[in-house]
Amino acid sequence: MRRQKTVKKFAYALALIVALFAATVHAQASETQQSERPTGEMMGNTCAACHGTHGRLGSAAFVPLAGMAAEEFVRAMRAFRDGSRPSTLMHSVAVGFSDEEYQAMAEFFAAQRIEE
Repeated sequence: MRRQKTVKKFAYALALIVALFAATVHAQASETQQSERPTGEMMGNTCAACHGTHGRLGSAAFVPLAGMAAEEFVRAMRAFRDGSRPSTLMHSVAVGFSDEEYQAMAEFFAAQRIEE
């Protein structure tokens, strides 16, 4: 029981950190919107804590994003945002991005090589 509470607290803390990081990237994007749009890689860096750099993480606990089809990534992010795919952590991340930003990240991750 105590372990479950610890894991739950960790998950909430991680969700908060990721959400704050996503909000920071989004705020930076708003500041530079006129002259420079953030790239898919820049926005995709918010995923690195769980999914690894460039979407490559050797952990079975997280879905690898490297090489994922762009349509699949966008579909998953929309589902996390609208709640049809439940996840407290991913919902917190997904609400911070627009469909256009999902597409930019999706194209970045789709272009990454899958390491074996």
